[in-house]
Amino acid sequence: MLGAVARRDNPGFFTWRNEMNRNDLAQQLLYPFLYEVFRLLVVRRFHDSDEVAEIRGFLAQPRLLLWPESGLCAPDAEALIRSALGASGLVGHLATGDIVVLRLQLMTYLVEDLKLSPTDLDALIAEAERFVLDSELPA
Repeated sequence: MLGAVARRDNPGFFTWRNEMNRNDLAQQLLYPFLYEVFRLLVVRRFHDSDEVAEIRGFLAQPRLLLWPESGLCAPDAEALIRSALGASGLVGHLATGDIVVLRLQLMTYLVEDLKLSPTDLDALIAEAERFVLDSELPA
């Protein structure tokens, strides 16, 4: 599902979302999985730095929105990126639904900015999936 979003494949996204909605474990792991994919992309793009100017420059680039009706709140997007880089206390005011929409939007921008091939994106998603499964499932 996340790969489909990042590739702007709407039919693929809806197919995977419907599959996920039928699987309790997939629903349970979606939020940590989305976070981990997002975090890996942020770290790859910004190299663990917290350079606010670089983040703001990234966000200032004109881009095609996935959900134009939602817009993109740059201060909230910056907070999510900085949070993924380790800053704390920046996103507590955001609703979970808003975080999910922003992360999906930013994930797409990061994949495009990094020019990840489908193979590289699939490898990154698999890495995130392994991490989440190892962290979230009982031994």
